[in-house]
Amino acid sequence: MASGSNNHGGSLSKGLRILAAFDERSPALSVADISRRTQISRTSVYRLTGILEELGFIRRTDRLYRPSNKVLQLGVAALESREFVEHVRPYLDEIISALPDCTAVNYGVLEEAEVIYLARLHQDDIITLNLQVGSRLPAHLSSLGKAVLSARAPQEVEAVLAKMRFERRTETTITSPDAFRAELEKTRLTGIALNDQELTVGLRSVAAPVFRGTEVIGAVGVATLATRADVETLENVYGPILKSYTERISEELSAIRFDNRAPTAVRP
Repeated sequence: MASGSNNHGGSLSKGLRILAAFDERSPALSVADISRRTQISRTSVYRLTGILEELGFIRRTDRLYRPSNKVLQLGVAALESREFVEHVRPYLDEIISALPDCTAVNYGVLEEAEVIYLARLHQDDIITLNLQVGSRLPAHLSSLGKAVLSARAPQEVEAVLAKMRFERRTETTITSPDAFRAELEKTRLTGIALNDQELTVGLRSVAAPVFRGTEVIGAVGVATLATRADVETLENVYGPILKSYTERISEELSAIRFDNRAPTAVRP
């Protein structure tokens, strides 16, 4: 097992080195060029460029290879994600000030059937959760996941549902696709997603989606102790305050333009 894992890691490393070999001065390279630039044998370059071509990351014209638009899209997506987080982070401080009883405020995105935390501020460790930037949670256990999915097209939601395992963590954890669909429908109507101790006993949260234009790109969520806020308080107090901030965040992110892959904030 270890040997196979190392082989895969080596192939991935070499594949990334091949993609990094291209630059503005050399947008098209031959196998010999790539081998010389990366110090990878020609035999390996032949094999790996074939795989990268099959996956759609490079394209070949005669004997020359070029990065495809798929590679450029990956770069733009990474740049956008980092830029968006920088715009979201100041609002997290404001939300904590507006909701002093919350224990944490988070910004996350959905990847496959998991939520990835990209920004997080927490105020106390009364309930210890090992969550930090980069942490992942199954989407059904997170109000962030519910918020994002509630704004997705039905066919996209069904594709995610097909990958979800609905692991039970507490007595209130949603454990079936039908119950989760019903929860998403409630979230669509109210604009906020609730989590009533579904991840861990004693912790509730509320989240609202963040948009760039008409596209949902993530969600901001607030967590608090069950002893500090019941579900009604989350719906009627926390939810509206959080939505007012996510609307401002969405407005700001929607004004960002990416010209030549360089972000520019457009102000009215």
